Amino acid sequence: MSLLRVHPGDPSRKSRSLEIGPLGGAALAGLLLGCGASIVLGLAGAPSVVSDAVHAADRRAIRETAQRGAESFASVGRRALALGNRLLADELFLARVGAILEIQPPDRFPGDPRDAAPATPAAMEAEAADLARRTRLFELFRRRLAGLPAHLPAGFDPVFVPSRAPVEPSSSVPIELFGWHASDVMRRDEFCSGLTLASPAGTPVTAPAAGVVAFSGPVSRRADAAWRRLGTIVVLSHDARTRTVYGHLSPALVKKGQRVSRGTPIGRVGTSGFTVTPRLHYEVHRLVNDRWVPRDPRIFVLDVDWIGAAGFRAGPTPPELPDLPVATR
Repeated sequence: MSLLRVHPGDPSRKSRSLEIGPLGGAALAGLLLGCGASIVLGLAGAPSVVSDAVHAADRRAIRETAQRGAESFASVGRRALALGNRLLADELFLARVGAILEIQPPDRFPGDPRDAAPATPAAMEAEAADLARRTRLFELFRRRLAGLPAHLPAGFDPVFVPSRAPVEPSSSVPIELFGWHASDVMRRDEFCSGLTLASPAGTPVTAPAAGVVAFSGPVSRRADAAWRRLGTIVVLSHDARTRTVYGHLSPALVKKGQRVSRGTPIGRVGTSGFTVTPRLHYEVHRLVNDRWVPRDPRIFVLDVDWIGAAGFRAGPTPPELPDLPVATR
């Protein structure tokens, strides 16, 4: 039998005695031994616990670093994609200028558009090398165009090159492009030799370059049906090799033989010819081997991007079409 006396912290209070029998002593001793053993085991396992905690913190730091690296890589990839697209737009513009002046651009110019950013370091390295190559080609071609003499090749003069939209681009939408289309009237494929723009009735149609009015008024009934469907037209002669055509006008505002400058109103968008909605049909023709051959007007309209790189490279070759409804000489 053991006596355990417990003294309270307050001296005014009486102390208490606790008698511990043989079984209670054994239980207390076992409890003390268990606590001691736990402390010893805890001290023995403390290094591994600390090590695991340190490793977990390291792994978490590594994961965070890897995530930041992946985000940085993705950001660089998006910047590379944006730079490539910006370079593609500049390449396309220079290529269009070269096509207007009939100067052959370098191979693989303009480049191919990218749909996605590089996803791997190897792809990023290849993209950087390709951007460097394209930038060099772009600069060489730009210097070639900038170094042209005052008298451009093939006798072209910048003042007489139709290089702007004939109507305000913000209020016009292309509804028929240069190339083959299924005709609702003829029930067969037909070649559209120009660009048809939907625009509000009465919208001013302006000359895209200086020139002389070669024809103005309704197309003669003796002309080919492809021309009669355009109703009232104006044909501008810009130089010895370039003419432009404007159809569905209501009315024409110039007369044959009149000289116009870039921006001069030559007519208004209307519904003359085979159409019930206001629109403008615009064509650009170049004289090749004594024949007027239509070219894609979207190449010539430099103040708005109505053509992409794919459309520029894969432009259709026009078949032999009826001559302009005016004398060519």
